[in-house]
Amino acid sequence: MIPSLEIGKRALLASQRGLDVTSNNIANVNTAGYSRQALMLRPGETVSLGGTMIGMGVLTAGIRQFRDSLIERDWRTYTAAQNRYQQDATILAQIEQALGEPGDQTLQTAMQRFFDAASQLAANPSRLSDRQLFVARASDLAAQFNRSSLAIEDIRSSTFVRTTQDVERVNQLLSTIASLNRRIAGSGNASGQTAPSLTDEQTQALQELSKYLDVTAARDDSGSLTVSSNGMVLVSLDTALSLRVQKNLDSATGETTLAFSVEKPDGTTVGSLVPRSGELASLAEHYNITLNPLTTSSGFSIARELDRLARTFADRVNAIAAGGYGLNDTGPTPPARAIFVPSSGSTITASTISINSLLVTDPAAVPTSATPNTPGNSDIITAIAALATDGTFLDSMTPEGYYGSIASRLAQMGASTNDRLSAAKTILEQVNSERESLSGVNLDEEATNLITYQRSFEAAARIVTATSDMLATVINLGR
Repeated sequence: MIPSLEIGKRALLASQRGLDVTSNNIANVNTAGYSRQALMLRPGETVSLGGTMIGMGVLTAGIRQFRDSLIERDWRTYTAAQNRYQQDATILAQIEQALGEPGDQTLQTAMQRFFDAASQLAANPSRLSDRQLFVARASDLAAQFNRSSLAIEDIRSSTFVRTTQDVERVNQLLSTIASLNRRIAGSGNASGQTAPSLTDEQTQALQELSKYLDVTAARDDSGSLTVSSNGMVLVSLDTALSLRVQKNLDSATGETTLAFSVEKPDGTTVGSLVPRSGELASLAEHYNITLNPLTTSSGFSIARELDRLARTFADRVNAIAAGGYGLNDTGPTPPARAIFVPSSGSTITASTISINSLLVTDPAAVPTSATPNTPGNSDIITAIAALATDGTFLDSMTPEGYYGSIASRLAQMGASTNDRLSAAKTILEQVNSERESLSGVNLDEEATNLITYQRSFEAAARIVTATSDMLATVINLGR
């Protein structure tokens, strides 16, 4: 009868552990990153009693967490993709807003008004009010270039700030995973079972890390994670490397780009990292290409295109104006008076283009005539107005057509990014659904398990009670 008591005791303990695990699942139904747990049981050893082989009840074999490595991998992959495309969409929307698109406060509108004012001046070149209007429109156009360029530079600066913030968070997460590796390695019991709550924390940190980087993870027998990104090992056992973002200056071109170096805890650089997905991949690409006015990449750069348009616009207008005379110019040589000049340095860009201050002070100095002492001649200003329809202005397009191609390219990039973002979200929702069905807590199932363990506990208690009564009867027989 002693074996029956042992069997009953083991059954009671197994049922109690089952109730504990089920209760823990129910308590964590709303806990982020929690993976459902289940008690694993195994038959007890078999012993020989009176020539009969009798099983010694049930033993607990540990706690199983419902987690699938392939689902977790897809979860990280599409989390990184979604965050990359989300960051792409955010930056492209900021660029469109900086350009005033869509709306009527755009460079295209400013160029239209400039050419309209030139045409109006060409009709009556001696009218002072029309000269003042032309100067005002030229000044407005230069100011619009300046505002757009400044806004793009602000976006680039904020992109770098966001990158440094993301890198700081990435380093915190890498350190957290290494710390959890150490705690998990030291938390194993005699059977090698590690603390499930630590594994959940580890998975949660890895999931957040995948928002910033494309990461791969491998778990060893001790439960420790080895975390890599683009072939670079970032966490191994209890050691975490760290990222450092730095600006690199090309002394030959003046171009600045950002890059990520990987460092040991002692500060020694061990290599560089080029993120392929996640927020950092998006931020680096836009800082180095899209928002970089001096990029040598073949990729699309809005900053470079604005500079090119501003420089070409000023050069073409100034080339015509150089051969013209103002109302008070007597010749015989044209004064070569520019309409647009750089506000600083010697090169005109979108950020430096400005109107010649002499024209603001004296609108009569605007070169409109091809010959001196002929106030009614408008050949020069007519030629400037004709640039509006010049199909050879830049890349076989008119000024407005070229700007339209820039705006169209941005719109296409935005639409493509939104399509990719939508697809990534859809796939991630499917992966999350699969993960939730496997790892999430189902209250209906847990309620059923609760009843099952409760009844098994009651049955085990009856075994103990019945065996105890039988032992008491045997003892009383001997009195």
